[in-house]
Amino acid sequence: MNEKRALVAIVNFGGKILIGKKKTSSPKFLAGEWHIPGETAEAEETDEEVLIRGVKEEAGLDIRVGGYIASHITPTSKREAKWYECFADTDRITIGSDLEDAKFVQRKEVLKICSRRAYSLWPKEIIDYFS
Repeated sequence: MNEKRALVAIVNFGGKILIGKKKTSSPKFLAGEWHIPGETAEAEETDEEVLIRGVKEEAGLDIRVGGYIASHITPTSKREAKWYECFADTDRITIGSDLEDAKFVQRKEVLKICSRRAYSLWPKEIIDYFS
């Protein structure tokens, strides 16, 4: 498997979408900004395993992985990023990993709250999903 894969989980709960605010102290591109949480795959992990692990590490949520939505190559890391719709059974978030905050917001609010830097990197299918 390609080790340069990133997986992005669009986590739904009751019609709302999980967004996370990356730690301001993070060396990553989106430091201090709201975004849709994602995770880099370890060698030999399936997409589903990466999504489940990533959301658990970042937000403390157990998820069910739904359908694949889109892929693109990220301009910052040159990784393939694959986007999936996922579903949480609770909205009780436990902040972890590299986030300083996380919350569920209305689907139509995602593009208003997430940073322009974040969504400028998203494929058209994802922008359409939130429009």
